[in-house]
Amino acid sequence: MFATLWNALLFHPFLNILVASYNVLWDNLGLAVIFIAILIRFVLIPSVKSQTEMTRKMSSLKPELAKLQKKYANNQKALAEEQMKLYKRIGYNPLGCLGSFLPQILMLYAIIQVINVVTKNNFDGLYPFIRDWVFNGANDILINTQFLTIDLAKNFTVVSKEFGYFNIASISYLVLALLVGITQFLSTKFMQHLQGQSSIPAKKKNSNEPPSPEELQTQMMSSMNLMFPFMTFFITLTTPAVLGLYWLVQSVMLIVQYFIIDKKRSIETVNLLFKRKQK
Repeated sequence: MFATLWNALLFHPFLNILVASYNVLWDNLGLAVIFIAILIRFVLIPSVKSQTEMTRKMSSLKPELAKLQKKYANNQKALAEEQMKLYKRIGYNPLGCLGSFLPQILMLYAIIQVINVVTKNNFDGLYPFIRDWVFNGANDILINTQFLTIDLAKNFTVVSKEFGYFNIASISYLVLALLVGITQFLSTKFMQHLQGQSSIPAKKKNSNEPPSPEELQTQMMSSMNLMFPFMTFFITLTTPAVLGLYWLVQSVMLIVQYFIIDKKRSIETVNLLFKRKQK
């Protein structure tokens, strides 16, 4: 049941959109993936906007949460009750971020599945009219995976074994992986600053107070800022390069997405990051 719904609602639509885009964009898989990455970022604007608003609401609670933690330091039950009252009063939903992250995770998983089957020339789930339009109804379907100087169906691990680690062909895949990691770091850093999560509030060394929701969220985002770039870098080295290309465009488009949502604050964030680098 779940697999049927998954295929009908996400996997098959993404597969058909990608193949149709491939046909329109001069049989170029790289351009088709870039288009899909941009399209998904525009679709996710409402979700990201909601996530940003929830995070800003959390940041605005910091002074009042500090007062509550001080007042109810020895009564955790009362503290939890007062915190929930505070959340309800300003309209903050502690689970709101989960609701905004979930669509992004589902779409990422779907596009990874699509990329995996396309690079293996497996087109089960292709709509008949798309198959007729793109491939003239042929049963043996081949996708051109060449993009610029790389084969999007291959990766650094495979190519380096064939040509050597320092061959120009291998270096192209390594550069792609590095770009993916760097842009992932920059986009996550940009997001942290934009949402006011660039630093973790200081706590007393001997304090027995549990971390506030804001501190937990800030710590989580800081960990993500370090973990995701390394994760995407190493995954790009060992998976088809087309996934790395998708991630690269997604990271760039994340910044563009925030400029669309809040141009003024985004410019302020860029200026802040630039000034800090200058120092």
